[in-house]
Amino acid sequence: MIQIYQIQPAIFCEPCKDCGARPVLKLEKKKYTVMCPNNHYSTKPGLVDVNDWNMKNKIHNQLSNLKSVQKAS
Repeated sequence: MIQIYQIQPAIFCEPCKDCGARPVLKLEKKKYTVMCPNNHYSTKPGLVDVNDWNMKNKIHNQLSNLKSVQKAS
């Protein structure tokens, strides 16, 4: 039996980088998974791993958006 739970608003979670949805918790066979409700990404089953979710869904600056570094003379 699979159960889906909402993550409390007080816990910081990055939104899904593909769709912007807040992740949910899935409980299956006594193992938790942090996952996108639209099935874009999920952590490995086991303990609740919000840190892995945040690391994989953090939007990084592209190199083209970074300011050019000037050499000191």
